[in-house]
Amino acid sequence: MRRPLAAPSATGLAAALLTLGVAAAAPAPAGAGEGILARCWTAEQLRDGVGADHAAPRDPPPLSPLPPLPDRRRGLIRSVRPVGDEKLVALTFDLCESGATTSGYDAPLVAYLRDEGVRATFFAGGKWLRSHPEPALQLMADPRFEIGNHSWSHKDFRGLAPAPLGEQIRGTQAEYGRLRAELAGRPCALAAGGQGMDAIPAQPVLFRFPYGRCDAQSLAAVADAGLPAIQWSIVTGDPAKGQGADAIARAILDQVKPGAIVVAHANGRGWHTAEAMRKVVPELRRRGYRFVTVSELLASGEPVIADRCDQ
Repeated sequence: MRRPLAAPSATGLAAALLTLGVAAAAPAPAGAGEGILARCWTAEQLRDGVGADHAAPRDPPPLSPLPPLPDRRRGLIRSVRPVGDEKLVALTFDLCESGATTSGYDAPLVAYLRDEGVRATFFAGGKWLRSHPEPALQLMADPRFEIGNHSWSHKDFRGLAPAPLGEQIRGTQAEYGRLRAELAGRPCALAAGGQGMDAIPAQPVLFRFPYGRCDAQSLAAVADAGLPAIQWSIVTGDPAKGQGADAIARAILDQVKPGAIVVAHANGRGWHTAEAMRKVVPELRRRGYRFVTVSELLASGEPVIADRCDQ
C-alpha cells in the first residue's frame, strides 16, 4: 500500500538549512510539483522514462552563484545525527556517466520508489543529464526527489587542475539549468502555472565526488562553489555483478541507524538494486524509519563531517 508522503514545510526546511550555513534550496513539499509531473507525462511514460511533449530549446537564465560554505561545513558529510528520536534515513542513487560511454536509467527502480512514496536523492552527472534528458526532467519535476551534482563526466577529482575541476562542477550546474529552462517552455508546464516551476530548484545544491575520491583542493573547490559534499555511511555494493538483492538488502538493514546515508546506483550499473529496495523499504518502515532527501536529513540535525575523503 502506498503511504502518504510526510515532509516538513519548504519554509521550515529552508530556514533550517540556512541555520546550518548551507544555502540550499529546500525541496518542495510533497505534491507541490505533481501538477507538472501529471500534466507532462502519462503513468506509462513515467514508468518507462520516456516522453513526447518537447519545446524548442531555451537559453536558461543565468545562475546566481551559491555563497561559499562556512568553515564548519567544509568537509565530507557522511551521515547526520538527528535531533530527537526520529528515525530518518536518506537513500541516494548515483546517475553517472564517464568517457565515451553512455550509461542507462533504472526505470523500474524509480517507478518503485515513486509508487511507494519514497523520498530520495539522485546525484546526476552533467553528461548523464545531457544523454538522458527525459528521465532527468521527470526526476526534476517529481516532488519526492531531489537532484544533486555528481560532476560532469565522473573523473577522479584527485589531482585535477583548477580549470578542469571548475568545469566538472559548473558544467553540471549549467546543464541542469538548461534542462529546467526546457521544461519551463513545454506547454504542459505552462499549463500547470508558475507555481509548478517555482517548486523545482533553480540549480543543484548538493555535490557528490565521483568514486567518493577527493583531495584538499577539490574539497575546497566544491565548498567555494557553495555545495555541501555528500558521502555516505552505508555502501550497497550494487555495481558488483555477483552480489544479489539479498546481500544488498542485508548491507543496508544490518548497518542502518538514524541519520544514515545509503549509496546505490540508478544508471543501469547497479545490479539487483530495484529488487533489493523491495526488501529494504518495507522492512525499514516496519522498524519505524522515514525516508527523506539528503537536504531534509541535513536540516534534521548535526552533520557528521570528515575533513578528508580517506577517513
